[in-house]
Amino acid sequence: MDEDHTKRIILEFLRKHTLAVIATCHRNGKPEAATIDFSVRDTLEVVFSTFKETRKFDNLAERPGVAFVVGWNDNITVQYEGEATRVPAADIEEYQEAYLNSLPAAREFIERGAVMFKATPRWIRYSDFNQEPPAQIEIQF
Repeated sequence: MDEDHTKRIILEFLRKHTLAVIATCHRNGKPEAATIDFSVRDTLEVVFSTFKETRKFDNLAERPGVAFVVGWNDNITVQYEGEATRVPAADIEEYQEAYLNSLPAAREFIERGAVMFKATPRWIRYSDFNQEPPAQIEIQF
């Protein structure tokens, strides 16, 4: 399977979902996880928002490394590791528009001051456990 086909499978799977578990790391090394709403761009960037008062905001300000798990139903998952950074002011309208097209209910959070982040992938694994052996696809960036 070529890389474009592999990316297309992962992108289509991620676009069927709007919830993920995000893991970040506190400065003391302690992992912290939370459920988030997200959208995904054609480049496989994961876009999400959070408030400045959250643990994940503080963690990302010091350590941009993130991990996500998406899709625990139907025995198919995507594991995703990358680097999350704030969406630059120059790009905020573009990212917000795409994010809100995928997640209209998130408008309330944006209007209340949630900060937009984008995660750039380093490694992604798609796993389908409905097969024996499980079908797995990995991409390194």
